Amino acid sequence: MCGLSGWVDPSFATRDVLEKMTAALKHRGPDAVGYYQSGIAALGHCRLAVIDLAASLQPMVSSDRRYALAYNGEIYNFRKLRHEMELLGHVFQTEGDTEVLLQALILWGEGALARLEGMFAFAFWDDKEKTLLLARDPLGIKPLYTAWDGQRLLFASEIKALLTHPSLSREIDPNALGLYLECQYIPAPFSIYRHIRKLPAAHLLSLKDGQLEQKRYWTPAYLPKFDFSEEEAVEQLEKELRRSVASMLVADVPLGAFISGGIDSSVIASLMQQESGKRVKLFHLGFDNSIHSEHEHAAKVASFLEAEYYPLIARPQDVVSTLDHLVEAFDEPFGDQAALPTLLLSQLSRRHVTVVLSGEGADEVFAGYSNYAKRLKEASLIAKWGGKYSPLPLIYPFLPGKLRKNRLLKAAARPLERRYTTIPNLFDRETHSTLLSAELHAIQGNGLECLAESHYSSCDSDEYLDRMLHIDTSLWLADDLLTKMDRASMFHSLEARVPYLDHRLVEFAARLPVCFKLKDGTGKYLLKCLAERKNLLPREIIFRSKQGFVLPLREWLAGDLKPIVDDALSSSGLLGRNIFRKGVIERLRKEEASHRRLHATRLWSLVVLELWFRKYAPDCYFSKY
Repeated sequence: MCGLSGWVDPSFATRDVLEKMTAALKHRGPDAVGYYQSGIAALGHCRLAVIDLAASLQPMVSSDRRYALAYNGEIYNFRKLRHEMELLGHVFQTEGDTEVLLQALILWGEGALARLEGMFAFAFWDDKEKTLLLARDPLGIKPLYTAWDGQRLLFASEIKALLTHPSLSREIDPNALGLYLECQYIPAPFSIYRHIRKLPAAHLLSLKDGQLEQKRYWTPAYLPKFDFSEEEAVEQLEKELRRSVASMLVADVPLGAFISGGIDSSVIASLMQQESGKRVKLFHLGFDNSIHSEHEHAAKVASFLEAEYYPLIARPQDVVSTLDHLVEAFDEPFGDQAALPTLLLSQLSRRHVTVVLSGEGADEVFAGYSNYAKRLKEASLIAKWGGKYSPLPLIYPFLPGKLRKNRLLKAAARPLERRYTTIPNLFDRETHSTLLSAELHAIQGNGLECLAESHYSSCDSDEYLDRMLHIDTSLWLADDLLTKMDRASMFHSLEARVPYLDHRLVEFAARLPVCFKLKDGTGKYLLKCLAERKNLLPREIIFRSKQGFVLPLREWLAGDLKPIVDDALSSSGLLGRNIFRKGVIERLRKEEASHRRLHATRLWSLVVLELWFRKYAPDCYFSKY
């Protein structure tokens, strides 16, 4: 796993800037650093050695010096691709996947993307044709950011590398801020900076003759559905999941697994141990004296597997000491409260291993959230309220604000394509006019539902559940969960692999009938059938309610973290930045303190926002817009 940076710039090619950009990514690759410059192009790379430790240095240049590659990720089927190219006469000088990717891009160009199985973000330069190809893996496991001013294209694995470039503006994007306040993260293609954009998952970006072209190269097909019996579906799922796990065990360094105590990560740990034939190292983070902690369940899984178990119990003071790391790791506001425990867990794991397998993606691929069953139950009622002759869509804009916040009314008033956005909802977009300052609200763009609509429309299934899963895979999974895992793990030079997001497994799951995903209110139905029938886990772990990896926020915000909250949300902090209308933040705090309403998640996201402002944009006040 690595970090990459660089540019294509007809007028600017200073080596010290490239070195600064690359140095900003040192945490992603502490083992080696390399640079490439030729005319208008520059590539920088820092390496975390996982495969072919002594060789496979980057940027890697072809023998004829025409092509150069800077690459972040792992190509799990690289040996198969290597054998295929060797049969065509290609000779390889190294044993790793980097040279395989380089030769595949030389041989097949953009067509190589359809052959890759893995997680990746890369920059591929053709020095003869003066063309650049950037690409990001199908599910968005690895990040890639760009900045384009019409002539100069900058790119990097993280925003912090781009910010070292002297020509780049740090102007805040008000629309991105609004999206953050809506859903606790900033979805692609936006970033908190107006002139920096995320390359979305499953997209490539090509630059040729001064023209930039972006396009999607992969979309999962949900049709035609498989005609499986339940038993056949379980057997095929086991085959696909074992293949994915086995492919991710290839490494020349120690491996382990994150474990929460729920079914997702525990199934991965069980299969990992079976496929490797070795005792697996399991890492878990829990919370002392909290109903939010899952450490007892994680311990049961570790005992069942007879694994090496490394638990960590987090305390409020651990959170305080990690807050600076949170802001530094994510570069832009990121309010997912699980980011802090993931940072702590990554720090613990890196003391013992270099690579971990994780359970991200199972909920979005196999319908694990209770939210899905609720939405399906409500769908027929919403369809009636928002039917062809219903007056609701016409009168909805004139309803009182409290009524417009009602999820059912809001959904019924919208076209079907906009009725489902994604899981988290901090400050509903309908309330922004009464919550945000007049200055900030006046410069807001479209909300999350516009992004959700595009993903809804790109799904080829007529099943509402499939469309909800596709939206969450494209938004919540890619830009929250996977962002969290990548930044938290790579901040501690730890590589995280996600077997549920092998794109072939995702394609298989997409074509499963929806009854195998959500059956009689049971989410992840087929995955639970597999775990039970193959005795992968204790039954009590398989069928326990989903809990989630969250902080005991209410207790901590009212206790050890209260001084931080008081300071961050004071008149010298967020309160003075003219983001919210007068009295809004004070009301949220009073309602939370009196337990009249639950605002802990909102308050946490506001604290994170203020901490970000202090580090990256201390003089930003929206009254000046």
